[in-house]
Amino acid sequence: MTTSHQISKDLYLVRQQLEGGQAAAAPKVEPPINHIAVIDCSGSMYYDLPKIREQFKKRIPKLLKKDDTLSVIWFSGRGQFGALLEAEPVATLTELQEVNNAIDRYLQPTGLTGFKEPLQEAKKLIERISKKNKNPFALFFMSDGWDNQWGKPEILKAVEETAGGLGSATFVEYGNYADRQLLAKMAEKAGGSLIH
Repeated sequence: MTTSHQISKDLYLVRQQLEGGQAAAAPKVEPPINHIAVIDCSGSMYYDLPKIREQFKKRIPKLLKKDDTLSVIWFSGRGQFGALLEAEPVATLTELQEVNNAIDRYLQPTGLTGFKEPLQEAKKLIERISKKNKNPFALFFMSDGWDNQWGKPEILKAVEETAGGLGSATFVEYGNYADRQLLAKMAEKAGGSLIH
């Protein structure tokens, strides 16, 4: 059906309904995200880690949607790393409290600083979670220091191998004494961004 209204001598406003009516555009639905936070717990974090824990806990309810999951990997020196939480849902207040309790209890400063192993752990974690959860992964990697355990080529290789399983990546240079050049290269290898 077409209707036409003359606005002036040579100007018409025409409305035409297409066959079958106009289909409304389907709202874009974002899939749930599997968030992975990799947190530096080295000795240099002694002063800042209590503040970081509080900021992290305040951010979780704002960051995670109902069906998102949260994994937390802690790290310090060589052989000192691990998954504190793995694909935890945070949809209820009880789940949020359990996550907050784990963050407070276990994210404590200890040891030196090594980036390679927690990145390798993130890759393994992605592989484990992907077997039952096909949603995309977002990595958050935060450090205030310089890796004093591994060479840069080894670290960048670990980033590159982990990046294949990521939908997005954010690397955070916390404070003014982190290895900005290395963190920037890590972000580049992961196709992500670096935040100071």
